[in-house]
Amino acid sequence: MNDQQNTILRFALIFLMLVVAFIAVLVKILVVQYRPSEREKWAVAEEIQDENTVTIEPVRGNIFDCNGQLLASSIPQYLLYMDPLVDAFHNEPDTFRHGKNKGKPYGPDTLYYNNIDTLCAVLSNVLKWKTKEEYRQYIDAARNPQKPNRRLPLNDGVVTYMQFVKISKLPFVGMANKNANKNGLIWEDWKRRTHPFGNLALRTLGTNGKTEGNGLSGIELVYDSLLRGKQGIGEIIHVNKRKETREIIPAVNGADLITTIDANLQDIVEKELRGPVEDYGANWGCCLIMDVHTGEIKAVANLDNVNGKYMEQRNHAFLRVDPGSTFKTVSMLAALDDRKISLGTMVTVTSKPWVYKSSDITHKDSHKMDATITMRQALAVSSNIAFAKMVTTAYNGSARLFVDKLQEMGLRDTLVYDIYGAQQPNISVPKDVVTISKMAYGYTTEMTPVQIAAFYASIANGGKLFRPMLVKEVQQEGRTIKKMAPQVIREQIASPEAIADVRKALHDVVWDNQWGTASCKDGNRHAQSDLVHIAGKTGTAQMWIGRRYSDEHHRFSFVGYFPEEDPQYVCMCVIEDPKYREDLTPHTINAPRGCAVVVRKVAEKTMAYMGCYTIGKNGLELHKRVK
Repeated sequence: MNDQQNTILRFALIFLMLVVAFIAVLVKILVVQYRPSEREKWAVAEEIQDENTVTIEPVRGNIFDCNGQLLASSIPQYLLYMDPLVDAFHNEPDTFRHGKNKGKPYGPDTLYYNNIDTLCAVLSNVLKWKTKEEYRQYIDAARNPQKPNRRLPLNDGVVTYMQFVKISKLPFVGMANKNANKNGLIWEDWKRRTHPFGNLALRTLGTNGKTEGNGLSGIELVYDSLLRGKQGIGEIIHVNKRKETREIIPAVNGADLITTIDANLQDIVEKELRGPVEDYGANWGCCLIMDVHTGEIKAVANLDNVNGKYMEQRNHAFLRVDPGSTFKTVSMLAALDDRKISLGTMVTVTSKPWVYKSSDITHKDSHKMDATITMRQALAVSSNIAFAKMVTTAYNGSARLFVDKLQEMGLRDTLVYDIYGAQQPNISVPKDVVTISKMAYGYTTEMTPVQIAAFYASIANGGKLFRPMLVKEVQQEGRTIKKMAPQVIREQIASPEAIADVRKALHDVVWDNQWGTASCKDGNRHAQSDLVHIAGKTGTAQMWIGRRYSDEHHRFSFVGYFPEEDPQYVCMCVIEDPKYREDLTPHTINAPRGCAVVVRKVAEKTMAYMGCYTIGKNGLELHKRVK
């Protein structure tokens, strides 16, 4: 009986020890799984244990324009070196010939000398870095035992994939596939982000890091997680004395982005903007085209003066500035929608400065006129005095009431952009009660050119305010995995009647030769075109320099939609601080002579590109409207 009890006790003890051991293992698993320090320790231990494990980098996704043209891509390139002292080049003493010369020894380093001239000829022909003779001297010098170079660069930069293929087809080079280091050639993969259209829309597309390949700016940064893909894991194995990498977990290549950009329209915009910006030495300029029915940005160009050369440096289209007189349209629409005014409301303008509430803030017009005009004429002639009087009267001097109306229209909304660093509007209620008079025509407020264009697009389409967008689709290996639908910010920013009235006033800005600032009243066409009707607004803003607004430095703009009868696009151009040029006619440019002309030329070429015109004997001829 005692023996039976002892046996049961021993089994119970063993069972208890197993249970305790199981619980201990389970606790350890949980600790390793959920305590970061333990998890990191075992991860390091795993790396130390398996030194043959390597990371397989994925190929970064491509970026296309709306028509499928490639804008940015990662293509394989190579850094090419040679070890001219590799063991295979030196014949062993007991190496003998075969065939009819059987038994006779090879000459010294026969493999090297039999193939080096052919290799040098191909390197010279493909890489074009040195002549055949220079390559031969260059490689021979690296074999000098006194100054050997066992990692000799064969080019002054990277070698393209096609160049690498041509070199690798040589029988001499192909020997490396049979025996490691047979030919002494060494190559390293080096993926490089390329842009087939050069610098076209470069600031919008963005840049990448040279080592990690991650996005640093623009679309590349915002969509970096999709473009980057996922790393894989491989194992280094030895095959015929050669190291190879075998996939364990394959890398997942990055997704492709389909943008709203049209490369052809982008080219048009950049060329038309570059002319006046370079000719008049402006600080910078930007120009963009937006689809009024979707908010899709079809083209956006930014040019900065960098030591006298103009290039894409900052994305000015997404950086806020004083909108200047383009904001007068906002003020008019607000007052019309609130029924504070009508197009026929009369206002008196003067040639002398006008002061609101005995303050030190004065308002003056560049046209110097003493008259009583309608608000429709006031927008056409761009009278600061008229709008300062109108807004202060309509809203009883209350900036709060005015700003609340702008909020209702969607102008103060925070937007999600496809560009990292894009700024939000700055339209706040000022503490100074007289500041509302300056707000009326675009000072003490800040908006980005993209946001201004979006507002004018809503006027063009009847009142629907869209979020500006640059990416419309995400694809993985040609399969659509996500589509970005147009996003509506406001279904109706104002009543259809108010919008219709504003469109009449914007028509006059371009087509009323008595009042319109962008019309033909000074003998120049400005925004007027025989090929496409444009409606829009000029803008002039003094620049803030030395803690004051300068009378000598201005930021000019024009924003217009076209064709006016059936609007499809809105185009905005901004040029900052163009210089006076005695050798050019005109000697300087302003909003009508500079920005409005750019928009007119862009509109004409856009409509021609979209198939609305045909080329006839007398140039462009109206063919049809395309909606």
